[in-house]
Amino acid sequence: MASLDGMVALVTGAARKRGIGRAIALRLARDGADVAVTAIARDPSQLPEHERAEGWQGAQSVAEEIRAMGRRAIALDLDVTSDDQVREAIARTQQELGPLTGLVNNAGIASEAAAASIAEMDDALWFSTIDINLNGVYRMCKAGVQAMLAHGRTSAIVNISSLAGRFGFANYGGYCASKFGVIGLTQQLAAEVATRDIRVNCICPGSIDTDMLDGTMARKAKVAGMEFAEFKATYNQSIIPMNRRGLPSEQAAVCSFLLGPDASYVTGQTINVDGGYRMD
Repeated sequence: MASLDGMVALVTGAARKRGIGRAIALRLARDGADVAVTAIARDPSQLPEHERAEGWQGAQSVAEEIRAMGRRAIALDLDVTSDDQVREAIARTQQELGPLTGLVNNAGIASEAAAASIAEMDDALWFSTIDINLNGVYRMCKAGVQAMLAHGRTSAIVNISSLAGRFGFANYGGYCASKFGVIGLTQQLAAEVATRDIRVNCICPGSIDTDMLDGTMARKAKVAGMEFAEFKATYNQSIIPMNRRGLPSEQAAVCSFLLGPDASYVTGQTINVDGGYRMD
């Protein structure tokens, strides 16, 4: 028996080929869950070159991968800044797959991390970062918990924060504040639903090999006056005890554990998945 047999999970921000969200959705399916794969619709012209080259269709492509494993999946457009879309996504998930018992809040933006100081911050960028990265998690948690309480089944939520939610990085715009907030939200919600058979935990990825990290490294390289490839070859590796960047699949493995029955006495926790970069 797979560890997540019988679970219906919804994963936000799961459309990127090299993203943590896709890796989580695939791992949950591998471990037995049926999955609603959600993401904000993207303009095809804005897709990374590697996605355009293979005709990648975002959330729909991930859902097809899951179906190929023999699991059920649906792909939904979801902007987590919209209350209506959040409620509709959860309703569609329950109508088509069954009662929602697993929720992973992965959707987020890097803002202009590495190139946006507080003193010179564009206010619109600050507020949009908070609205997606923190308020979006709040909206999903609120609607998700309401659905879970209504059906009364054992359920679990995993929120994705960041090492930038553990300590502040200079020039990270609204990113650090939003990710710190996700950890606080996780702890509060976990305390509120601990007696209702719902667990809530959080993961802080470190330097993970994704398109989002590539964007941050490109901005850092520009500030440093270096070529991107040269900068990426050594970025952060000297201060990571394991001396390498992590893989999205390594985040997914921890997420699946936290959603599953082996973590039945774990709630309100924040786990760094970062190769030893931060040990607290």
